[in-house]
Amino acid sequence: MSSDIANLLITSFPGLDLPTTLSLPLSTKTTITQLHSHIKERLPIHNSRLILTTTSNKQLPSTSSNEISTLLCPSSNIICLRLSVPLCGGKGGFGSQLRAAGGRMSSKRKRGQGDENASSRNLDGRRLRTVNEAKALAEYLAIKPEIAKREKEERRKKWEQIIELAERKDIELKSGKKRRVDGKWVEEKEDAVERTRDAVINAMKNKAQVVDGLNS
Repeated sequence: MSSDIANLLITSFPGLDLPTTLSLPLSTKTTITQLHSHIKERLPIHNSRLILTTTSNKQLPSTSSNEISTLLCPSSNIICLRLSVPLCGGKGGFGSQLRAAGGRMSSKRKRGQGDENASSRNLDGRRLRTVNEAKALAEYLAIKPEIAKREKEERRKKWEQIIELAERKDIELKSGKKRRVDGKWVEEKEDAVERTRDAVINAMKNKAQVVDGLNS
């Protein structure tokens, strides 16, 4: 084969009525503009959006007057090219959208946790999150007696209501005003007992949480 002939192997894509790899033997003096013309002659429909690039993704514009000899390697007369079409730009693929959504979720979670610098350390080497938790625990311990006093007062009132209700019903039964215990009184008594039990359980849980916080 004469040295002034270059074998062009052009990779195409489906839908162009071209082979997967189009082989064109052309003179090395052929310009890139003429190369585009040779390719368009083999296409059923003229498409100006087609892009011709090298395997290193260097674009070869249809207006270039450079000869294809500039694309040859010194030891070969084969030129490998790619024929493609540009894709419409946008916000990116699914991966980039997923990463962006993850970043937004992370920022929301950090805002919900409070200070974004909570994982940083102060001059004493303690994390700010630990310092803030210690402050919150100290504030809770300061108001704990008042909370306990208020809960105790609420329990006392509940028991007083139960005793008062029981005494009133007992008096009514002894005086003969009511010969039987009505269903409403039984329901009220059961509700009062249930509320008292729930209050005791909640108090025990709160105490256990405080103890766990002090131990940790």
